[in-house]
Amino acid sequence: MTLRVLFWTIALGVATAVAQTTDGEIAGRIHDWSGAPLPGVRIRIINDDLSREAFTDSDGRFVFSRLTMGTYRAVAELAGFTPISGEISLSSSTPRVFLGWPLEVGCLNEDIRVSLGPRKSAPLVDAILHIRVTSADGPVLMSDSPECPGRVLQRYTVHVLGSAPGHRRTSPGPRQMFMSARGARLEPGREYLALLWPDGQPPTDDLVLPIVGGLVASPGTGELNKMRVDEALKVLGNWARERQQ
Repeated sequence: MTLRVLFWTIALGVATAVAQTTDGEIAGRIHDWSGAPLPGVRIRIINDDLSREAFTDSDGRFVFSRLTMGTYRAVAELAGFTPISGEISLSSSTPRVFLGWPLEVGCLNEDIRVSLGPRKSAPLVDAILHIRVTSADGPVLMSDSPECPGRVLQRYTVHVLGSAPGHRRTSPGPRQMFMSARGARLEPGREYLALLWPDGQPPTDDLVLPIVGGLVASPGTGELNKMRVDEALKVLGNWARERQQ
């Protein structure tokens, strides 16, 4: 009897030690159905003891490390795409899992807002521009497809004065720009630095930085605040290249 009690005590101790190890890892690459990487996807993992989130990089990759063994629910979300989720089990025999999830284009969801500042956004955006707002042309309703309800965007006509060196360039001249109608309102006649996503709409107000007297005014971003426009464009261009090298 004594030996049996001792055996179960040891077995329980080993099981507890395995359950509490932090060698687990959930990594992956999120892409569309053509296989193209999707940057800026919000990834959340949740279990009874933990909730963490990350955003995919310019190659669509993410990683969560130092996870305890157990079952996690993972959710991938990106505005304009249908969210995807699933359960993942980490164990001593399978401590690492790689997710190669594709996202389908869906209805644009104004409630999914990716919170990224200029440094994290620069490698992911379509263009980094110095603009002057020519006119605010009013709200427009945009929808991906007939079955989608659409969302209201504010349309502006802007004049491109310059772009970040080393990033995708936009020729100087007029172009249209769309932003969330409930986001920051741009004023005609004023200048801004705008970090534009491929759909033309910055997901947060942080990505439109006003310029006052030839200097960038970005109270929430000390690295660019009060910097000359040409200097700020150079810094943003360097940030854009950080993950491309």
